[in-house]
Amino acid sequence: MNKMGRSNILEALHGGHICCPLCKGQDWMLEQNLKQDLLRCSGCKRGYPIYNNIPVLLLHGTHHDGVKKNIQEFWSELYQKIYFKNDRGIVEERSGLQLSDLETLFLHRRHLAVVEMPFRDLKGKRVLEVGSGAGAHSAFLASKGALISSVDMTLDRVMATAGKLDLIDGECHIALQADAENLPFPDGHFDIVYSNGVLHHTPHTEKAVNEVHRVLKTGGYAVIMLYARHSFMYWINLFLFRGLLLGNMFRSRDWLGRVTEWMSPEKQHAHNPETKVYSFKEIESLFRLFREIKIRKNSFDFHQLPVMGKYLSKCVGKFTGYNQAGKLLYGRPWRNETRTELWLGKYIGFGLNILAKK
Repeated sequence: MNKMGRSNILEALHGGHICCPLCKGQDWMLEQNLKQDLLRCSGCKRGYPIYNNIPVLLLHGTHHDGVKKNIQEFWSELYQKIYFKNDRGIVEERSGLQLSDLETLFLHRRHLAVVEMPFRDLKGKRVLEVGSGAGAHSAFLASKGALISSVDMTLDRVMATAGKLDLIDGECHIALQADAENLPFPDGHFDIVYSNGVLHHTPHTEKAVNEVHRVLKTGGYAVIMLYARHSFMYWINLFLFRGLLLGNMFRSRDWLGRVTEWMSPEKQHAHNPETKVYSFKEIESLFRLFREIKIRKNSFDFHQLPVMGKYLSKCVGKFTGYNQAGKLLYGRPWRNETRTELWLGKYIGFGLNILAKK
């Protein structure tokens, strides 16, 4: 019998869907007490806390702990400032996901989720989303019949994803707080691993890609978007304007992270410590464990123009209109790109859409 929303922890454990991120063991003990419920791995004895039916399967004690803490703080602050209010309304009203509008937006933009992703043929397939953010992508894929497992490093984003998955009719799903570099899933578990604009924010992107390869079945696909080095956004907006002319590259080694991703008009306190960009050759090297790799470039809009871009975009929006489902993805309605922008995206876009077969 089909259920609605997420699996509970015991269902996920007994189904063999979760393993210890440290030793990869699948034998668990659930320890329940007044202070904090724990999942304890029977193999390595490591304990993992549980919050709101969400296991926190993170490893600590590495030399990257400081960077990863900064990553969590930045994405948590961004979530609170641009997504939280809209998400609270969705969960409280148990409606408003706008998934049909979201599909329209994806199709118009020739997005990873509807081009590289076989979104019409997901029924019964195990799909992992790495870096679920506020959960719009996971909810969309779940609505197409995929058996979704979603992970994100930031707890409030996992909770937002969980809230959306709880609104989806059909099979049960899993939302976990976990790290892309240490995925808590068995080898060869998934048919598809999906990640949109996330893995370039990890300290060891190569390790994260290798983890994607590990958890995929033989013949399975990685569907991943990473930022393009050879793009208008990088060379003109980020490198030349924000990096060189505004002097950001002289102030910090992590200047690229500090000048990307902030989408709120409110004052920023935490800073993004990690953003990378890639060439086609670097992508081919990064995904060298995979048998087949296809790369498609897209994602250019007038807003990427320095200084004048946001004003030009507003003017154009009077003619192109806006898709309200953009609130799920970007915290605001998304302007429909013109044909010119979509065409330019093929050559100077900021997104490298990767389809890699194991």
